[in-house]
Amino acid sequence: MKIDKFYLDEGTYIRFKKTGKGAPILLLHTFRNRLEYSDKLGKLLEDKFTVYSIDLPGFGDSPININTNYDLNFFTKSIVNFIKKLKLKNLTIAGESIGGTLAASVSVELPKIVKKILMFNTYDYDSYFGEGIQRGNFFAKFILFHVSIPVVGALFCSLENKFILKNIMNGGFFDKTKLPNSYLNLLCTSLRKKGYVYHFRNVLSQFNKNSGIQELYKKVSVSVRLFYGANDWAKESEKLQTRNLLKLDKFETIDNSSHFSFLENTVEVSKLIKT
Repeated sequence: MKIDKFYLDEGTYIRFKKTGKGAPILLLHTFRNRLEYSDKLGKLLEDKFTVYSIDLPGFGDSPININTNYDLNFFTKSIVNFIKKLKLKNLTIAGESIGGTLAASVSVELPKIVKKILMFNTYDYDSYFGEGIQRGNFFAKFILFHVSIPVVGALFCSLENKFILKNIMNGGFFDKTKLPNSYLNLLCTSLRKKGYVYHFRNVLSQFNKNSGIQELYKKVSVSVRLFYGANDWAKESEKLQTRNLLKLDKFETIDNSSHFSFLENTVEVSKLIKT
């Protein structure tokens, strides 16, 4: 499968992949993941959509610029430019975690191009560094607390390995067997990437409830569906707040699911997108 490059204004690029045929859909992955996160889901959507999967800036095998501030505005601008350059129209965006939040921010910028967004397990409630991820398990809480410490945190982050990554990721699965070892190995290839520590800490410090996300939700004018895994990290009050900010009557729940539903509940997610 051919993977292409889309160059960003600050000198780096993001990888992207196009498959299938039909109306376009853009799949946006969670923090920590990469375009391959959506591979299984994309295959189930190919019969109905032209599927675009991307690395969010700095993730996967896309390079990092340590002079870039990887905040909500930068991610949004990068995706908006991608959509415009490829001249996508009548677009559906399905995103998970920060990908869900970005689906909303992009739709606000491109209300005439984006017709519908599907937001899964939105990550919009942190009040301190990595609060949501820390809710996954005690191991994640221990690691993320130390990574958040100024100066020392960078050293702690640089020591990350497959064991640490696996145990943090496990905090986002209802069924831990749904995290394939082959995919985990792929994720580990990013750990020694130039600028990885900077990017990891910079992104997590930017995506929180004070970054303008909640005000942005009020501006969404396109069709929206909101989904949460029954065991997602978001608290009930946080789910209700997001629902209300988006002016929705309800959010939908995916049973036997935590934070990484694109991987864990692929078939069900594909059906939800298609209906």
